Amino acid sequence: MKMIPEYNGTKWMLICLGVFLLAILAIGCIEQNNIDQRAISNQSEMNSSKKTVSTEPEHGLALSDMSVKITSQGHIATFQLYDTVAAKELYEQLPLELDLTNFRDAQWMFYSPKKLNVTAQEAYHDGKKGELSYYEPWGDVFMLYEDFYAGDEMHRLGICINGIDEIANISGSIQIEKNELSQEERETKMRISIQANGETTIYELNDGKAAKELYEQLPLTIDVEDYSNNEKIFYPPKKLDTTNTPMANAQFGTLAYYAPWGDVVMFYDRFGSAGGLYELGDVISGGEHIKNMSGTILIEKV
Repeated sequence: MKMIPEYNGTKWMLICLGVFLLAILAIGCIEQNNIDQRAISNQSEMNSSKKTVSTEPEHGLALSDMSVKITSQGHIATFQLYDTVAAKELYEQLPLELDLTNFRDAQWMFYSPKKLNVTAQEAYHDGKKGELSYYEPWGDVFMLYEDFYAGDEMHRLGICINGIDEIANISGSIQIEKNELSQEERETKMRISIQANGETTIYELNDGKAAKELYEQLPLTIDVEDYSNNEKIFYPPKKLDTTNTPMANAQFGTLAYYAPWGDVVMFYDRFGSAGGLYELGDVISGGEHIKNMSGTILIEKV
């Protein structure tokens, strides 16, 4: 019988052990690959779900035709109210003459004679300069002249459409009254609101035919897109007639129409002029929000 030398037996055992370890390593790699694939799949699903999250305006509040004027020591701020029960209740109490109290160097607050009935839909925490709001626990109405975050819920009543920088200068007592426009003024002033990502921007349109045709297409729920580094654009369903419409010299806040493409342009930085670029109007409130517009926007008559 042929005898296998002892060192050959040891070598054989080492070979078997090596094969066994390689097998374990291979199985581990396969399992890790499966884990990685599942992770990639899960991440893909998460990303996909993010893409399908609704970008409708967060608070979904429509502006009403109720406007109020607040006057103090020659300073005037005008607010457009939302179409809510609380806003209507405030409006029905006007006119009022009330004392102001400052809160944290960010807001002027006053107390209406009757408390307002708010809902969860109007609640928010991140206050922006120019907002008119209500704090239910204290029963005070307040105007923000600086951005303000509150741990408790604040409730929206309206937004400043004229005199936003005057709010900080208001002090002492105020006169708050209905800002009722005559029928002629209502017919001649075309204002639109654009809601995006929970913020509202208001434009006043000019008398050109293109602006009037855009106004007639409202309300619109439509996608907004980025273009260049100073524009947000959207495409109205119907193209606009630019007859009797001024050419644009676009600056921050200009609302324009680019006839060759049929898109409406919201400028958040200076641009200048271009062939086929017509002016539709100018921003009067919320211009700082234009740059952050994304997803689906809601455009309505004010």
